[in-house]
Amino acid sequence: MANQPQQLTLPPPRTYTRTDFTALRAFVQRLPAATIARLYYDPERSPHAASADAMERFLGTMRDDLVHLALLHGSSVLADHLRASIKQHGSAKLTAMTLRMVEQASTLAAAVPLVTHPVHLWFRPLIAQRLNGEGIGTLGALVDYCNARGGSWWRSVPRIGALRARTLVAWLRRHEATLGAKVAADVDTTSLVPASASEGKGDERVIVIGGDPSEPRLAPFEHLVVPAALSGATGVNRAANFAFVRAEHDLAAVHAYLHRYRDRPTTLRACFRWGGAARR
Repeated sequence: MANQPQQLTLPPPRTYTRTDFTALRAFVQRLPAATIARLYYDPERSPHAASADAMERFLGTMRDDLVHLALLHGSSVLADHLRASIKQHGSAKLTAMTLRMVEQASTLAAAVPLVTHPVHLWFRPLIAQRLNGEGIGTLGALVDYCNARGGSWWRSVPRIGALRARTLVAWLRRHEATLGAKVAADVDTTSLVPASASEGKGDERVIVIGGDPSEPRLAPFEHLVVPAALSGATGVNRAANFAFVRAEHDLAAVHAYLHRYRDRPTTLRACFRWGGAARR
């Protein structure tokens, strides 16, 4: 009986994240595997970073995967160089320059961000931990969180400052096509302008509260700016080095607190009613 042709099922191609590529560059530059695991991964979420040996095996496998793709898709000169290196050393020995060439030739291995991806796949462990602490576990959840809270979304995430928030939002916007989710246009990280910087400069977006008591000025809460002398920025209860919430003054601290209840309108209304009663 003649042998029947068998249908071969190939496994899906292995993919790697931006963090993996960064780690591989450090590996090629002879940074110890234990150091790479500590700098770029959370061992609890990345089993391949649980030990130095596991980290080295993972990066060695990644290097071999990329070299294989480069042999298939790269230039003949690069392929000849890689084959000679493999023949001499048993595996391709890469430099920073040849690694860049291999990466360019192996773009099929690069993963694209998806809304279902956990944040730790794309952001450094400390950032991912802080996001997870607020219940932001995936990239899609981060987009939703930003859209629900607007430009000051980062104030309710401990130790995520304006600069890092701006970087995260810009990254999300660059990958809107693959994420299939869009960050709202009004999500920016423009901090509240200090009163001293806004007065007399024609900035109609900011209304300063304070000044002459005989001419009170009111504004929506999101647009309030307190004069520097009354802001509490230099108060005795302001932690300069290891602040739990990145709030430069008292009003920013209030924003950070209220943002935790942005999706609970009843609680928010109660906060504002209590604040109004306190003023009276």
